[in-house]
Amino acid sequence: MNDPSRWQTLANAMINGTASGSDAAELSSLLRDDPARQREYLEYFDTHATLSWKFRDAEVTAERPQPSQSTRGRREWLPWVVAIAATFLAILSVASHLIPIRRDRSNFFAAEERSRPVEEPQTMSTAQPMAMLMDQAGARFEKGRAPTGTRFQQGDYKLLEGVVHLRFTNGTDLVVQSPSEFRIESPQHFRLAGGRVRGMVPPTAKGFTIVTAEVEFVDVGTEFAVRVGDGGQSMLHVFDGQVNVLRSNGELMRSVFGGESVQYHDGNLLDSEILDLDGYQTPEHIGFMRWREQRAQMLQNPGLIAWYPFVKEANGSILTNIVRSEKVPDGRIAGARWVAGRWPGKEALLFDRDSDFVQLNIPVESPEISVAAWIKSDRYENEMNAILNSNATQRGGMHFQLTRFGLPRGGIVGFNRSDYRWVGNPVPQNKWCHVVSIASFPTRKHSIYVNGSLVTESMFRGEVEEERISLAHCRLGNWLPPATMNHQPSRSFRGRIDDLAIWNRALTREEILAHVQRGRPSLLWQPENPTLNVEVPALPHAAHHP
Repeated sequence: MNDPSRWQTLANAMINGTASGSDAAELSSLLRDDPARQREYLEYFDTHATLSWKFRDAEVTAERPQPSQSTRGRREWLPWVVAIAATFLAILSVASHLIPIRRDRSNFFAAEERSRPVEEPQTMSTAQPMAMLMDQAGARFEKGRAPTGTRFQQGDYKLLEGVVHLRFTNGTDLVVQSPSEFRIESPQHFRLAGGRVRGMVPPTAKGFTIVTAEVEFVDVGTEFAVRVGDGGQSMLHVFDGQVNVLRSNGELMRSVFGGESVQYHDGNLLDSEILDLDGYQTPEHIGFMRWREQRAQMLQNPGLIAWYPFVKEANGSILTNIVRSEKVPDGRIAGARWVAGRWPGKEALLFDRDSDFVQLNIPVESPEISVAAWIKSDRYENEMNAILNSNATQRGGMHFQLTRFGLPRGGIVGFNRSDYRWVGNPVPQNKWCHVVSIASFPTRKHSIYVNGSLVTESMFRGEVEEERISLAHCRLGNWLPPATMNHQPSRSFRGRIDDLAIWNRALTREEILAHVQRGRPSLLWQPENPTLNVEVPALPHAAHHP
């Protein structure tokens, strides 16, 4: 899409939960002297909150198995109440000095309306959005035929490059791929002049219609793809369910069912070969496309010494490090199996046995080290569950693991710490989470972040400023203890890992938030994790082992 203005980028970060304090301050400055933009900002959040609430079930059911009927209702809506409340608290923190907002949430928008000067000209459309932009990869619209920020109102649009995911107010998801030219007539009517779309229509939107020059494709609760070629011919493939094909006068020509494809040309509707379905992406594919686009940017990140993006090679026993400048070799996979990662087409490794691990060698010594990974834990079977641990107990090695409660734990071997405390929530099971461990001898600090939020922190004791950290030989998803400690219980991880990156410097919180934003599984994914509802054993005054 056209290069978005800075305020739109910051607003998206706010709603995704990845905005930093400096982002909020910058957004506040941009909004302060622009009443029209203030109003659009608030309307954007209002619409997003409404959509998130209305269609919350999709994310909930995707993240965990169905609970029993007696507890299902409460468990489904509670995470969304928390997420939406957090979003509106963020809005209030930015906008509180801009407009006099009452404490009563029911009067929130009424107070905003009264605060607007009477003489202020109305510079933006008051039309309600028909759909919202949920995600995009490399999208660019023609000038004058583009959405207003993330809002799609009634009107004409032309997508020149990339792919976009739209969600209509009735719940219909539509993935539009370039080049495409279309008109949104209502939440139920989408006119396609040319291009490709994939639609996923819930029961609440039964009757959703894609209109072409000569025929109409009317959904009866299904998933389908439509293509309109340069010559005006239309093609339909139904993945699941039923689509009725009507002439422009409303006459039913045929009902098309799951697995069938048809083509309309010169007044005739004929069976057709199945479309090239690889060209019709799902919403989940967009995140993977965006991730691939950012590969070059990631490789230019200062201090990056190793990045394992978990792309399966011809030799499936190799975990490739695509950073070659530091001469860190590829990893060797032992036991762990290739499975699906955060998006369709993205691979991950499954660690499910005591013997599963990836052997790595990071021959770099540095006073600072940062380790970041995307993980999805299935269960916590052991007292300690390793993410990345240096072999044995050699001084300067690093341990990064999770306790039985899902709380991150780690440190540098041979260096005691004090003031070790947990200040955030644990890593839940069955959810993709971004975890980062940062050790810095110059600042004498060790910190662990989960989804961009600080979870644990501690201070190194003694004179450590001139010391060095060395991961050296280490294992991903496991730990190789020294021969003298063979009696130690297993620390094998149970779950999936699909990204690992290592820097020879300390990442800033802003950088961590940016990595979370780029790698989030979907725009419905929430960074907040549930609190721990059990008592955590007290930590010793000084931690002797990581």
